[in-house]
Amino acid sequence: MNFTSWQRLSAELLGTAGIVAVVLGTSHMAASLQAAPAIDLIMNALATAGALFVLISIFGSISGAHFNPVATLALLIRKEITASVAVSYSLVQIAGAVLGAALANLMFTDQAIAFSSVERAGTAVFLGEVVASFGLVFLILILAQQGKANLIPVAVPLWILAGYFFTVSTSFANPAVTIGRAFSDAGSSISWSSVPMFIAAQVLGALLAVGAAVLLKSKTER
Repeated sequence: MNFTSWQRLSAELLGTAGIVAVVLGTSHMAASLQAAPAIDLIMNALATAGALFVLISIFGSISGAHFNPVATLALLIRKEITASVAVSYSLVQIAGAVLGAALANLMFTDQAIAFSSVERAGTAVFLGEVVASFGLVFLILILAQQGKANLIPVAVPLWILAGYFFTVSTSFANPAVTIGRAFSDAGSSISWSSVPMFIAAQVLGALLAVGAAVLLKSKTER
């Protein structure tokens, strides 16, 4: 199938917006239901995984369903996309994330934009984001290398679902989503003071994943 650049960019914008709307919207819903923190986490993990499966399945054939600047960065490093595509994808991913935050906020509050006070800091949180981002990018690259790209729509949601529970950072693993979540005061949001550390950890995890994927390339894949 042949899609125009505008169609691909639109897919990236809508997909990233959808992810953020689900993450923040679920947290707003949990708050309105006065759900316990553990129930809030479970609700968010399941909703996010479900949304990822749907969005990747819908938009994968159009744009590749990156929805994530570090996934886009990894493909740029591997020379699978051009620099201009990487930049345009990253910009619309961030724009989509902000739109998704505004949508979630408007569904549950009377203001489109709010600012988070949820601090997420510390060495353990940084390490959690490195691990979450490494695993996400690594599984995408490895499955593509092995000719199993058809499994990505399932593997990505499952990894993020697991990451909600085994990483202290709850597996943001996405700079655009991180920025979008800073435009809300929902429980799953993040303060602007924490955003730089999260993005640094996500980029580091992605770079490590690119290196690991190269090391595990078979001779026929090189």
